[in-house]
Amino acid sequence: MNNNYKYRAFISYSHRNERWAKWLHHALESYRVPRKLVGTSTGKGKVPARIRPVFRDRDDLSSAADLGDTVKHALADSENLIVICSPDAAASLWVNEEIRYFAALGRHQRIFCVIVDGQLSGPGQEATCFPTALAEIGLQEPLAADVRKWADGKRLSRLKLIAGLLGLPLDQLRQRDLQKRQKLWALALLAAVAIAAVMITAVTERIAAQQRRASGESLVSYKLNELRTMLDNGIDPEDIEHSVLWRRQELEKLVAIAGSGKDALPGLAVELREQGNALYESGALKEAQEKFQQSWLLFAENYRRDRSNQAAFFELGQANFYIGQTHLYLGEMEQAEVAFMLYAEITRRLILQQTENAEWVLEMAYALTNLGHLEQISADGDPQRALQFTQSALEYNQIALVLDPQNEYYRSELGQSHAFLADAQRGVCDLGGALQSRQENVSLEQQILAGDANDPEKIKWLAYALRGLGLVQDELGRVDDAIDSIEKSIALMERLLEQDTRDIKFVRFMLSSRQRLALLHAFTGNFARARQSMDALEEEWQRYFETAPEDEFNMDEEYTAYLVDRAWLASAMDDPAAAVQLLETGMTRSIDRLRKYPGNRDAGNLLMLAAFRYWDVKQALPEESVLMNLPYYYSSSGQIKACFDASLAARKAIMLGDKNRADEMTDYLMQKGFAEVTFMRACKAHSFCNGR
Repeated sequence: MNNNYKYRAFISYSHRNERWAKWLHHALESYRVPRKLVGTSTGKGKVPARIRPVFRDRDDLSSAADLGDTVKHALADSENLIVICSPDAAASLWVNEEIRYFAALGRHQRIFCVIVDGQLSGPGQEATCFPTALAEIGLQEPLAADVRKWADGKRLSRLKLIAGLLGLPLDQLRQRDLQKRQKLWALALLAAVAIAAVMITAVTERIAAQQRRASGESLVSYKLNELRTMLDNGIDPEDIEHSVLWRRQELEKLVAIAGSGKDALPGLAVELREQGNALYESGALKEAQEKFQQSWLLFAENYRRDRSNQAAFFELGQANFYIGQTHLYLGEMEQAEVAFMLYAEITRRLILQQTENAEWVLEMAYALTNLGHLEQISADGDPQRALQFTQSALEYNQIALVLDPQNEYYRSELGQSHAFLADAQRGVCDLGGALQSRQENVSLEQQILAGDANDPEKIKWLAYALRGLGLVQDELGRVDDAIDSIEKSIALMERLLEQDTRDIKFVRFMLSSRQRLALLHAFTGNFARARQSMDALEEEWQRYFETAPEDEFNMDEEYTAYLVDRAWLASAMDDPAAAVQLLETGMTRSIDRLRKYPGNRDAGNLLMLAAFRYWDVKQALPEESVLMNLPYYYSSSGQIKACFDASLAARKAIMLGDKNRADEMTDYLMQKGFAEVTFMRACKAHSFCNGR
């Protein structure tokens, strides 16, 4: 803090918002700045260890015509002004006067807003939350933290405000905050496991099991309190009356088909769900969605008739999952989020009734994984929120193991939780964390496979884990390690496919893995081997289309990625005509995919990669129809999280002649240790990473 100021901040508020003022005062003064940040220099000076002192008026202001001397002195002695915004604050004479007085001191750029109630704009003071004095001093649309649960919430609002007060990047504080909470959680988990371990050796297995359950239930309670704020968006799974009545005629027909009997409704609901799954697997998503909706309708009616039936409530949650999954692949992200939130909230309420139920605890891990995946693949998803969901999913999986430590299935699922966490860590460009999570994933799958070396499912999951590890190693520029991991993955796949070639999804996975391996061989200079592999893959892709034409909705991006990578190889081997032809096909396919599923992040990224390589080969921009469909990449704050997205943003910038943006993105990537080979080659070829 500037030594000329007595207070770090002055909180201005209507006394009708005193509860919020007290919360904010305590939230700021009790915050401890992460030790690694203390003392660093920002545009606001050196970062202190604490945000204190903060001035909050505790007595009613005088009824005089202007501000009292005490308040004026406090304002003059304050480095920042924080305005608690609400309709009451907007109507407050004194809040407006405090804003005007502080701005008159020449500090209008040091005014921060925290919204607690009201609208951002509206007709008159009854609607708006912003005092008119803000507009008078030039803050027409002030940036603000919003503490309401459906907006930023308390935790993020506090971090936003502190970031502004100290001149620190918000992402930096959020990452530190997440790490701190993860450490606290890890300590709690270790303590519970240690207690369980001690009890196992010291007392009978019966007492040890009781102790494990007690430890697990304690951990569940700890996590559920945190989860409530993560899921609170106004969605209530109990509010099914309107949805059921809205489709009353359809429901009556389904009930008539189901017939009478205790299990008639859930029996038909399960049958419809199975039909939906068959349609979903074949790529008939709209038809599958209709079956899932009918299934949900019957499960909802079954639960509506007996709300004490936990099994019926559980099935209602499952029905929401299937609906959400279909919305996801149709590119209907908002509807998918609602369905997944309902699935998670139903699971949360079930766990509240039976905190020792390990199966339901694991179900929560699945629900949170879905929400994290949704944030990852949505064009406007929040990578930090994806990380939060996947970290919590991992923790719920760990709790399930505390409750039932001998359950091999739970241990297997823990490996998958590490894999999902690694993907989320890549989403925030934490490549070191992603590498560690993937190594944990591989280690767990190897341990599980060691117990039964011929189990096809266990072989498959180890193959997936090794491929995931290879992708992270690739992004870190560790090409030899990536080749080793992917070769081991492919060897396991081939071993499985010798026994069974009917798993078309696994065939597609192997084809995309071999494609990446071919490119990695090209990076090491073995172009002949890479070319031979790519040519063989074209024949295999065509055979794949003949055996699985109905699976088009899943394979579009993998095959397009193959075309774009094959084009890179063609250009590297001095065949620009072939490269251009392949890239034109790849761009057309990507645009078609985006038109079919707007907001599809993978399709947008493939289009950007193809467009850049086209420009690189042909030395000319692609057509306007391509340019207008390219992803924007930049958030409202101008920041990009995922390393791969940042690498594409850098290439887009250099293609469009924005060298400053390319330099900015490249600096970010270099700091994160990103060294994926195709990016590094493009970076050096076009001189936007020279000297870095």
